[in-house]
Order: sequence, then structure tokens, then C-alpha cells
Amino acid sequence: MDAPPTPDSVSRTLAAWRVVPSRSPEFRAQVWQRIGGRGDAVPWREYARRHAPSVLGAVALAMVAGGVLGHERARAHAADENARMASAYVRALDARAMSMP
Repeated sequence: MDAPPTPDSVSRTLAAWRVVPSRSPEFRAQVWQRIGGRGDAVPWREYARRHAPSVLGAVALAMVAGGVLGHERARAHAADENARMASAYVRALDARAMSMP
């Protein structure tokens, strides 16, 4: 059986370890080509055609969410308006606030 490596042998091995990457003369040109090129980007219409079910689902979800939120906001606005009108009506009937002709 081999003995476990000591911390000194690991340190010496790591210190001696060198990585030599392969050289590619076209590397810089390839990087700039990828940066400058559009790559696999597609126009919005083409993306929508390719992913029609997902796009339609997202649009439908947005419309349903907008409808529900709009309904709740309209309901709250109507309740506030109803409370304001009821309060104004009660104030108009208050005998203490009425002025006699």
C-alpha cells in the first residue's frame, strides 16, 4: 500500500505543475468575430414563430393577469366611490347641518 501524500509532497507537486496551453494563431480573430457577429441571434418575429406556443401562452397569461388586476382595481374604485356618495348623502340628511330658509 502507498502511504498518503504528505503536505510537503503535495506542495512540491503543485509548485512544479505547469499548464502549457496550445497556441492558436487565429484565437484573437475568432474572439473578435464572436463578439462582433450576431451569432445565432434571430429577429423577434422569427423567434415568435419558432416558439409560438410559449409566446401565445405568455401573452394569454399577461392578458388574464391584466384583466384580473384591472377588475380588482375597478371594484375597489367603485367601493370607494359608493362609500363617498353614501357619506355625502348622510351628511346632506343631517338635521344639525341643514339650514332653514
